[in-house]
Amino acid sequence: MDTCQLPVTNIAYLKIHKAGSSTLSQVINRFGYRKNLSFLLPKDFQRGKRYMWNMNSTDEVRKNILGMGPANLSNSRYNLFTLHTTYNRRVIDDLMQPGSRYITILRDPVGQFVSAFGYYDLSRSLPYTKQKNSSKTEQIREWFRHPHDYRRKYGDIARKGKISVSPESYLFCRNSQARDLGFDMKHEENVSKISEYIDVLNREIDLVLIMDHFDESLLVMRKMFCWEMSDILYFPENQGRRHMKNSSLPGDIAITIRDWNSADQQLYAHFNRTLWRKISEYGPSFESDLNSFRSLLKDAIQTCRPHSQNSTIPDHCELSAMDKNALMDKIRQRQKLHQEALDNPPRKKISSNLRKKTVTMIH
Repeated sequence: MDTCQLPVTNIAYLKIHKAGSSTLSQVINRFGYRKNLSFLLPKDFQRGKRYMWNMNSTDEVRKNILGMGPANLSNSRYNLFTLHTTYNRRVIDDLMQPGSRYITILRDPVGQFVSAFGYYDLSRSLPYTKQKNSSKTEQIREWFRHPHDYRRKYGDIARKGKISVSPESYLFCRNSQARDLGFDMKHEENVSKISEYIDVLNREIDLVLIMDHFDESLLVMRKMFCWEMSDILYFPENQGRRHMKNSSLPGDIAITIRDWNSADQQLYAHFNRTLWRKISEYGPSFESDLNSFRSLLKDAIQTCRPHSQNSTIPDHCELSAMDKNALMDKIRQRQKLHQEALDNPPRKKISSNLRKKTVTMIH
């Protein structure tokens, strides 16, 4: 029996770097836009920039919110949050609607590190000959000969602005998924501390999706949130760069990457098991639902994504065909107009009959 009544509309999505997180945020952003929901957004968000919202205190964050209520309202709450941040439950709870559901996504640490290695241009810390004359596999192997030294060198390069990344990008060279989820990195090699934090996340986060089993994760989320199949259709984001697959890496390098990212590996192993337990609890329709979803997804991609610059996009595909920046522009513009309307309500017009009565009374 279907126990769903109303779809879940209050969601804090903890976006993880280089874990397929932009694709999932697009799913949630499209849902929120269609439902006219409010988004927790900063005023100074810049389109196309690598944005990390530091949420150190509620008061600090409120000074920088693109609001949805009167400007002097200090306790306004929001339906959705889908940006990169370091997880701070107390602050996010203060800003979200009561009872909001928390979700995040993790990726196999090997694939995540390889993706980050290319995206953040970590090879820039290597000797020049290794940068220009070596394959990606050889560059990674060289990087792990002296990982601490290369990480420090990369940090210096980033801080001096010699590469187009944030000065803090060196933080994403190791255990960045655990870092994004608020783990204290001075304990990143402490197995028992990591286990304790996993217990905290188990209690606080309603669902951890796994990028490597993305379709299966979305089905679990759809059922948990009482959404429709059409709500979870997706179009992959950030696919411009090609990255080697885990299977193409020599086994010794994959092992080295897992050891270097031991906190992430511990997180991933635990929540991957948790996902498959949820799948086993989904019910007997899981496989048929998965096949139906993939069929719908294939049709949507063929219909809604342009095959050439001159392709005509059907009207019902407008949101689906938008890239993440264009959709966020629409979300911000609508929220900004709503805010301006609340801050500057129209003056009430005096009817002509009332104006005549007023004039008569004066005479």
